[in-house]
Amino acid sequence: MTISYYNGNVYQKRSELTQMEGFILASLASGAILSPLALAGKSFEKAALKEQVNNTQYKDALLKSLEISGLKDKGVEIIPAQHFSHIYPIEAAGKNAFYNGTTKKVVINTEKMAVAGFHELGHAINHLMSKSGKFLQKMRWPGYAIAGLMEYFAIFSRTKPKEAQKSPTDYIEDNCGKIAFIAMLPTAIEEAIASRKGIQLAKKAGVDDHLIKNMKKVLKKAWLTYAGKAVLGGLAVGASRMIMDKFTRPKKIEDDSWLF
Repeated sequence: MTISYYNGNVYQKRSELTQMEGFILASLASGAILSPLALAGKSFEKAALKEQVNNTQYKDALLKSLEISGLKDKGVEIIPAQHFSHIYPIEAAGKNAFYNGTTKKVVINTEKMAVAGFHELGHAINHLMSKSGKFLQKMRWPGYAIAGLMEYFAIFSRTKPKEAQKSPTDYIEDNCGKIAFIAMLPTAIEEAIASRKGIQLAKKAGVDDHLIKNMKKVLKKAWLTYAGKAVLGGLAVGASRMIMDKFTRPKKIEDDSWLF
């Protein structure tokens, strides 16, 4: 066995097989923790599909909202994805919608998913009319990149004893779950703000109260996918780190039996 020494103590290096077992368990644990995200996505699709019976009312109010919000004057357009199914297949199917800040276009299937268009207009308001909203949007991709990097840190093998002096990298490894959560939090916050502003627009455009109530349910389910990424993502990274720590960090030998 491979022996190392630190501060008068003796440590045994974990075998490659043990380290591989840790990696497999960490991967399984991470996947299990993240699995509810798929259910949240399906829940949103189901709720949005249910609102297709009211799509005409949502669509009329959505087009009106583009005018009364002042977004049209700033160059924002609504692109009916169903007319460009070869370019936007997912959006054309009514399973998604997005706002492109570069082109100032809201891409959405206006015949199936107009209810989600108010949320996308909320993104446009954040981008064009709110400094804090625009800042949060700019944090999205750096946040996801940092969260992805934390997943990498989580599966590092721990080559030093727990009692060893910590380096900056050790502190990152020890807190990678928290860092991943914090990195994704701005996106969850901006998504919530976009939904709130979208609902305010819908009210100004004259959407009936019972439809506003339905819209809130749809947008809440959509928001849960982003909140879930932050919370469950942080937990998944943290769990992976804990497992890898247990399976890869050198084991302290409490007696001298290793000498014989």
